[in-house]
Amino acid sequence: MRWVVLVLLFFGMIINFADKSIIGLAAVPIMEDLNLSYAEWGLVGSAYYWLYPVTGIVGAAIGDRFGAKKVLGVIMLVWAVLQFGVLAVAALPLLVVYRILLGAFEGPFSPIAYSHANKWFPPKLRGFANSVVVSGGTVGAMIVAPVLVALISIFGWKIAFACLGATSIVWAIAFQFLTKENPVKAYEQTKKKKKAKLEKLKLKDFGRLLVSPPALFTTLAYFSTYILVVWIAVWLPVYLVEVVGMSQGQMGYGVMIIGIASVLIYMGVSTLSDRMFKKNQNWRISRVYVVGTSMIIGAICLASIMIFQHPVWVVAAMCIAKGLTYAILPIGPTIMINELPERGGLMTSILTSSGNIAGIVAPLITGFILNLAGADEILGYNLSVLFMAILVFIFAILFLTLVKPTIRKQEESLESQASGN
Repeated sequence: MRWVVLVLLFFGMIINFADKSIIGLAAVPIMEDLNLSYAEWGLVGSAYYWLYPVTGIVGAAIGDRFGAKKVLGVIMLVWAVLQFGVLAVAALPLLVVYRILLGAFEGPFSPIAYSHANKWFPPKLRGFANSVVVSGGTVGAMIVAPVLVALISIFGWKIAFACLGATSIVWAIAFQFLTKENPVKAYEQTKKKKKAKLEKLKLKDFGRLLVSPPALFTTLAYFSTYILVVWIAVWLPVYLVEVVGMSQGQMGYGVMIIGIASVLIYMGVSTLSDRMFKKNQNWRISRVYVVGTSMIIGAICLASIMIFQHPVWVVAAMCIAKGLTYAILPIGPTIMINELPERGGLMTSILTSSGNIAGIVAPLITGFILNLAGADEILGYNLSVLFMAILVFIFAILFLTLVKPTIRKQEESLESQASGN
């Protein structure tokens, strides 16, 4: 059953990121149909993130209380309604409202998915499980893109959006009928205790937890990596063409190679972390040291492309940099959940919301750096790369030296028993 849950969460993440990326793939026909200026299109692009961080936290808290199965099913059906609603969009205001609502209801998916996977898998497999969920985002944003482009070209952008809505309905039905909320009855034995803890959680205590080293520096490491995530999504294609000198075709293959290789790398790091944890049961060695070291190496590789800008090296370095820095994405949620297990969705929502804040500020930072460079665009792009490398390096060092996860041997034993069947 747990593998069925994981596969469905993987496909759910694919749909989530396909919903995000299709707006960019359909930019030209949308702007032509609705007669939008670049400024208006910028408004459409940013509207998605206006409520995303807030609803990510609120939705995750609701998921903790009412169960991931119910909440994920509901929000996926809302996605379907919104995607079918695009058929009625005929002007800018409706398009902006659609993007705001889509972002609001997609915000909770990632934290709830991480928390749900954490529930079904024992500690020794959680890094791998989360890496599978994370990889769904890469597939949805990069590998599914040609399919979406084909749909847009053949049937038009509105029908393509509606097709994603139909996919959401299929997923919601499958998730309700093929999965369960909890792994085994052993997990139910702790349910009353966890509900009691949910009621006793105070805002002041939660605030203290968020500024504790494990939560604070894990969040900052996650945030720094998401700056790179957004840069890769928005600026990498332009960087490969204008700075590295690739053709459009070479750029396309380069982006695809980086996406596939990085998935294999961060899944490998997650598997290594899981195996080390299985052997030594030491959170600091198996989780913090492995991820922190990976991020530091990744930051150095990222910085190296400023010096060595041969296309082959740039693609290779980006594969390594993206794969190693992304290690915090699957492992970070396990560390956060460990600090407050009964509020797993809420804790992971802190991470995902920090990432979404990065999604808002990262394009602005890169644009500011490019403006500082003036006419020398190559210098501007290289400075943006250096900025990200330094940011990841600093927060990786802080993560590596200051994060000491809480030891919960008894709870891990119970959860292993619950997740083992």
